[in-house]
Amino acid sequence: AEEELIHVAKQDSSSRVRGQALFWLAQKAGKKVAGVITDSIDNDPDTDVKKKAVFALSQLPDHEGVPKLIEVARNNRNPAVRKQAVFWLGQSNDPRALDFITSVLVH
Repeated sequence: AEEELIHVAKQDSSSRVRGQALFWLAQKAGKKVAGVITDSIDNDPDTDVKKKAVFALSQLPDHEGVPKLIEVARNNRNPAVRKQAVFWLGQSNDPRALDFITSVLVH
């Protein structure tokens, strides 16, 4: 099932379906699919899919997605995607996320 979800997340013609596949990958496969999720943030042409991928990163176990969320918030070209990453970082209560947000506010 995991391989099929990965295929759907990367290849389905519907942005809604790709976004849902990313959500379920994060929920069910966790750490093993972080690369697939980040690939969608970097390469999917649809902003909504990118935002759903950011949410999926925030759902990875043990705050594993926090470093990538910080990278997205800092470097992604799309302002809506950066905003989504900052939002989920704020919700995480992870010390690394709070340090990042504080550093942004101070500068």
